Amino acid sequence: MQNTGSIRLFGIGMALLAVTAVFLTEQVIQPSYWLKSAIKVLAFSVPVIGYAFLTGKTIPETVNLRKISRPAPLFLCMVLFFAGAMLLFFIFHEQLNLAGIRQALLQKEHLTRENCLFVFAYIIFCNSFLEEAFFRGFVFQLFRTKGVGALLSAGLFSVYHIGIFITWFSVPLFILCVTGLAGVGLFLQWISEKYRSVAASYVVHASANLAINLIGALLVFGIIGS
Repeated sequence: MQNTGSIRLFGIGMALLAVTAVFLTEQVIQPSYWLKSAIKVLAFSVPVIGYAFLTGKTIPETVNLRKISRPAPLFLCMVLFFAGAMLLFFIFHEQLNLAGIRQALLQKEHLTRENCLFVFAYIIFCNSFLEEAFFRGFVFQLFRTKGVGALLSAGLFSVYHIGIFITWFSVPLFILCVTGLAGVGLFLQWISEKYRSVAASYVVHASANLAINLIGALLVFGIIGS
């Protein structure tokens, strides 16, 4: 089936519904972490599968998943993203409510010392790919103009994260985080386009999540923020 404007509108509508559903799950329903993750997997997968069916494309084609050629330069990006995330934390940690973040991780996210390493491994290896496939792959390709696709994909990526950390920061830091996430989304989109595959942006995204979850583990184990 040809990729008509009506099918694109269907895809855009489903993408918006998916982000809304995940946001409401985070802020209103607030289930256990694993149930919340299952809802997110479902919300992000259904639009992709439906769109692939309507367009006659494969799932890898729909999310722009291809084998990476010349992967060596990506390692530098991975190191820079990891180091950048750690550096930003140490620059702004005095402005963060570390005790409040730790409490949110333990109570709202239901993390414990026993399960946090499994949760963080899921975030690094699985959740990073899910987000890249959905935002940098699926959402981006819904728009004929690449600039529009990149901006809206990055915007949705930023809004989607608001539900996670909306209570963690002061207003100025919150605005900085939202703006920064949009910028990160644009940079990841550039990497995905440069390598013609979300596999490239995925490994860079995963390296940033490694740093963030390392900080999270330090909080959960009470090494910092207690």
